[in-house]
Amino acid sequence: MQSLPALGMILALSLAASGCASVDESDGEEGSSTDALTASFVSHGTGYYPSSSALEGGFVDRKGVRLRTLQQFLAGQAEYVSVAMDSNAFGYGQHLRIKELEAKYGRAIDFRVVDTGGAFRGKGRSRIDICVANRKASLDPTINGTLHIDAVNAFSSGPSPSPAPPAPPPPPAGDDPPPPSGSTPAAACSSDGQCNPGNDGSGLICKSGACVPGCRTNAQCPGSSRCISGECK
Repeated sequence: MQSLPALGMILALSLAASGCASVDESDGEEGSSTDALTASFVSHGTGYYPSSSALEGGFVDRKGVRLRTLQQFLAGQAEYVSVAMDSNAFGYGQHLRIKELEAKYGRAIDFRVVDTGGAFRGKGRSRIDICVANRKASLDPTINGTLHIDAVNAFSSGPSPSPAPPAPPPPPAGDDPPPPSGSTPAAACSSDGQCNPGNDGSGLICKSGACVPGCRTNAQCPGSSRCISGECK
């Protein structure tokens, strides 16, 4: 007679254990959002560029991967923009969204923490260095200002996880044909100059009120590339 209650108790304990395991599993799935905001902070920005000088630190990041510049990303020539911070601020490859720069260029930009340097030691998240094409581009006043930054689990081309200043509305379309359907969202413009706001060309020109890849002069191409048949090469 005593064996039946004992068997019932064992069965109840077994069911309780399996129920706990299923709860833990579902909790892990709920935390796996691919573009979830993990932190927001304010940082003072500066710019640096690939160079052999001791001050700039070379052409590769802290793991030996070639640096990616903001101008290359805007021209569709890089999948992200390299940034440097204190090595204790984030792990290698952390995705960042910078509101001021996304508002300036009217599009989502994937910044990744892949570099560091002696100037950032002990600075935590208060300093950030953004990789650009050359010295002139590194003097951009937006880059060298106060930046509001979101750290996210992964990058998507959608809106920033927290509100950013709205981009200006696009002007009326001109005579040029619209960009192809499904292309990357472009910044609004009324002239080629608005698509090349820095001191170095971004490889973009204004068509139908939007900045799209292309060039009309060598000055619109980043770095030492030249404008050949409407493309920076």
